[in-house]
Amino acid sequence: MTLFTSVCRAVDTRGIDGVRQKDVLGDEDFGIIEQFIRDAIDELVNTVDFTQVARLRTIIVTRQSEQSQYAEQYSKYLRKYIGEAFAKTVGLEDNTKRYRVRTNLAILVYQLENPRLVDIALEALDDRDESVQYWAARALTSRRLIAKLEVASGNSAVVERIASKFESIVETATPEVVRVMADLAAVAGSKQTENLLLKMADMRIEEYSNWTATVSSVDMKLLKLLCDKLQVKDSKAGEFGSRFAQLYSYIMQKCIMVLRGEVSLNEEQRQQLASILVETEDKCIGKLTGLQQTVIRRAVELDDDSALFLEHGRLLGDATRTGELPRKFGFDYGSADDGSRLTQPRELSGPPTVNK
Repeated sequence: MTLFTSVCRAVDTRGIDGVRQKDVLGDEDFGIIEQFIRDAIDELVNTVDFTQVARLRTIIVTRQSEQSQYAEQYSKYLRKYIGEAFAKTVGLEDNTKRYRVRTNLAILVYQLENPRLVDIALEALDDRDESVQYWAARALTSRRLIAKLEVASGNSAVVERIASKFESIVETATPEVVRVMADLAAVAGSKQTENLLLKMADMRIEEYSNWTATVSSVDMKLLKLLCDKLQVKDSKAGEFGSRFAQLYSYIMQKCIMVLRGEVSLNEEQRQQLASILVETEDKCIGKLTGLQQTVIRRAVELDDDSALFLEHGRLLGDATRTGELPRKFGFDYGSADDGSRLTQPRELSGPPTVNK
């Protein structure tokens, strides 16, 4: 395979389309499959025009088939030539070309939703380019891919590998990549994916506690997932409940500080903070309490820090009472320094010396 030539050829699809129509394949057909994929990937990595690249990806994706012989060979050569293309870009000094090609390949892997390409996507998670990491994470959290992995004999362990890899990089990943990785907990249910969700929540809770958290859509994603898990009656419900309540508490406490003028945020950050509080009330609190409400929405709209503070205590708990959520679902907030159980969320210290 040649990389980055100045000439872009048109991929001939006549041969591969003929092979796709056959019920039984032979060696000659296998050669046509290999030639098609080699040519298509070669053209993909050498094409600069965005529209042409998108067309090439569509050609490659739509030439997949469920015919067993065809699917096996097609997957085999996809893995070979996509893997080779990734490998040959590692040492490129031209960062623009490297970024373009590796991003296009990662998008292709995402679109193919092919279990045989999991190893390639897992490697791409370590890429230094955030775009490549993002598309690799999306590839590995595809609902259709996870379904294929879970129904295939002997492949359930692959989901565990994905969750373990996510867990190993979550602390250094960007918020957008973390948000995508959190989707794994929504599409695959296992002990490993649940542990991943808890670790992500703990990470965000710690970031809010030490004032390194920038308000992000990842918080809304995590709160929704924790809410869903909390409603499932199992041994981990308390763990999901305590994380949901503490994360929501820190976000609410930060908003109260903003309304009181103790913390300064720009208008975009204020709007995002308010949006997370209101959307969580709308999408989660009603489900958990069994009663839809708009108390938090009204408090935010009116800049009423006192009403927000009172609702925080009612829902989550304060020094005088156990909150509605911990009382209903039977969770607390961990151990205090003296070993006693905390019945109210940890307080967000502040205001910080440097506002986030």
